[in-house]
Order: sequence, then C-alpha cells, then structure tokens
Amino acid sequence: MKPAVHHLRPCRGWLLCLALVVPALPEALAVERSSLEAAILFNVLQFVEWPAESGLAEGASLTLCLNADSQLLAPVKLLEGRLIRRMQLRVLKLQGSQHQCQAVYLDSAQAEQQLPSASAEAVLVIGASDFRPTVPPSIQLIPLDGRLAFDVNQRKARQVGLAISSRLLKLARTVSE
Repeated sequence: MKPAVHHLRPCRGWLLCLALVVPALPEALAVERSSLEAAILFNVLQFVEWPAESGLAEGASLTLCLNADSQLLAPVKLLEGRLIRRMQLRVLKLQGSQHQCQAVYLDSAQAEQQLPSASAEAVLVIGASDFRPTVPPSIQLIPLDGRLAFDVNQRKARQVGLAISSRLLKLARTVSE
C-alpha cells in the first residue's frame, strides 16, 4: 500500500504552480485590490438614498466621479450602466464644476481639491483605502487584517441629506453619529 505517494504527487504539482505564480503575485494583488474596491464602492452605493431619488424617473443616472488618474477608474468603468435600485450608474472623471456628481471617490489630494467644484448638492464622499482626506468623508474605506472594511460618518451623510441604510451601518467597522 502506497497511499502516501499518491498524496504527494498532487502536492508537487501545486508547489510547481505556486512557484510559477509567486513572481506575478504583487501585480495580481494590485489588480485584484482595485477590482475589490470597485465592487465595494458599487455595493455601498446600493445602500445610500439621495434626497430627490424618489422623484427620479426609472433609469435616471447616478453619477460617480473619480479622479482621472485614479487606479479605480478602469474597474469602475466596467460597472457603468448597471442599476443601483432604479438608477443607472454613470462614471465620470472628476474635473471642474460642469459635473453633477452624486458620489465622489477620493484617492488623492488632487481629487480632494476638486471636490468643492464637483458638489452641487447631496454628494456621498467616499475615501479610498490608501488615502485619508483632510475633511473626513461620509464613508472611509480601510485596509484591516488583509481585507477591506469601512467606517461611516453618519453625521456627515445626514448634513448633506443622505440616508444610509441600517443594513450598511451594521456592516461598518465603526459608525460615528
């Protein structure tokens, strides 16, 4: 009986595959992280209600603005056109006052500087996991133990007229009132 030998053969194959994959791991993790952060961003938007949302027509746009240099721009662009409740996600580059952004993703000081000109009314501001805006956003993504978590500033969201679902608040690491 040689069952131990049969168990070693698959292990050798996995070790060889692992040895071939490890050099590409940092690049793959960066791509995976931006895709993960884009998915979290999209899911967060599902649980926020804007003041005038109930009066919008079916298929109206929900505009998410990102800095033109953002690493998240390409993964988020892949989500463009998807429905967020009754609204279609529209993705724009954050540049100047011509855009009416309902949500803004901040991942650099440059994006933060453009924020005042991008916000006309109720805007959900989301801070990237690797950037801390000087003014705390309504939602801040945070790397935590190899995963992404988020904090919610409920007071900030209420100030601009946004309602964040209790289901999202339960998932938050912290909620500040």
